[in-house]
Amino acid sequence: MAEGNRNYVISPENYRQCIESGSEFYIQFNSWQNRTEAAVTRIIYRFLEKYDIHYLRETVVNIMKELVNNAVKANLKRLYFGMKNLDIHTTEDYRIGMESFKAETYQPDDTTYIDQLEKSDLHVRIVFTTSESHIRIAITNNSPILEVELAKIQSRVKKAFKYTDIAEAFDDVLDDSEGAGLGLIMAIMLLKNSGLTQETLQVSREEGATTATISIPKSLTNIESQRRIAEEIVKEIAEIPSIPENIQSIQRLCDNPESTIKEISESIAHDPALTASILKLANSAGYLTGRKIETLTDAVKNIGIKGINTLLVATGVHRILDSRYKRYEKLWKESNRRAFYSQKIAIQMKRAKLGDFAYLAGLLADIGFIIILSLKADIWKRIQEIAGIKGINPSVPLEEISLGISHSSLGAMICAKWNFNEALIKAIEYHHRPYMSPEEHRELVNIVYLANCYIDFENGKMRYELIHEDALQYFSITDKQRFISLHELLRESYEQKMKAINT
Repeated sequence: MAEGNRNYVISPENYRQCIESGSEFYIQFNSWQNRTEAAVTRIIYRFLEKYDIHYLRETVVNIMKELVNNAVKANLKRLYFGMKNLDIHTTEDYRIGMESFKAETYQPDDTTYIDQLEKSDLHVRIVFTTSESHIRIAITNNSPILEVELAKIQSRVKKAFKYTDIAEAFDDVLDDSEGAGLGLIMAIMLLKNSGLTQETLQVSREEGATTATISIPKSLTNIESQRRIAEEIVKEIAEIPSIPENIQSIQRLCDNPESTIKEISESIAHDPALTASILKLANSAGYLTGRKIETLTDAVKNIGIKGINTLLVATGVHRILDSRYKRYEKLWKESNRRAFYSQKIAIQMKRAKLGDFAYLAGLLADIGFIIILSLKADIWKRIQEIAGIKGINPSVPLEEISLGISHSSLGAMICAKWNFNEALIKAIEYHHRPYMSPEEHRELVNIVYLANCYIDFENGKMRYELIHEDALQYFSITDKQRFISLHELLRESYEQKMKAINT
């Protein structure tokens, strides 16, 4: 059974189940439309997330787009030559056809050739498969590549893995009309800079078709190097301070049903900064009572024990980050926004009982991100030597590749060290891939995932079309307008809160 669409077909229809079980599936189309691009990108995200290597997704998507464009262009070229009664295998006809091919087929206001391609039997199929050690994405177009074209592509693939600077490529790329120009070389260099080898990308011709295969190890480092890298990370985590004792003491009071509001207030009063935070919160837009809250006891009553407990954890973590990772204050501010969005989504979706957990999970979702950025230079040198990745300037995806662990998994490890609740740990671990979370925590994870999507949406890193369908369905977000309306509500509420806090 196939999922039908005006632009593409997916088979089997339930590709999500195929990813979960490791079964083969494909998406097929004739031309590269926006809807098709969104569908393919969404599938690649999920395919990589299954194996906790989602940090490679932008690299893989970029090279996939280049290969798909080349495949569609190759099919369009065959169609064009046929419509012009030119023999693509004849040198003179090939020269004549290529002189006008681009100018005629890529007219913004004339879709004649694209429309004909849609009606033809020329198609591109992307097949997703897994083996014990690798995941593979094979892009096939059903028109065989010419020997001269194949030789040129294979030559450029080989050279691209040797370039150290994109400027080196320009001298070799005098004509990219064959579909194997600078764009392909830049995409290949992305693979190389991600620590992958030339074997990652193979281009071949067989049985009337051309296939480009991206093959990625499920584990980007071997078991022994992973063990040694893990030891370095564990050392770093061991050095991260615990939640301050005075915060833990107040938490114990909050957890004790015998504790009184007075006892809790008196304990908080020993911490002036915490006292100020609670009074400020009690007078913010979220807790308006019609009168100004001036005493700590009234503030504790107004916020409630659950709210105080949430604030205690947030304060404790903030103090650790402030003392050890202060230069990442911008990320902490973004985390505060995600925390607010998570709590607000829980309330809007009538899951208010999860509000406090959602707030903390949103707040801590990227704590592993901060730790990765903060690893000392000598640790990074050892890790890159162990992983066999040398001479690469760090960026978060490359750092995660070196570690062999994602920032979300690392964040879960840190929160486990702090003895946080299991639901909180799982929400942090799976906030990029909610469909893989344990069923009992799925609701909380989906809330944090959606809040994180809104943060990425604001930063231009996410499009509505790329959000996992099951998360949208979970909250009955059936169209883009509903998604945007909820975002506007979240953003306006957050801005009102910040305005109230700062006045």
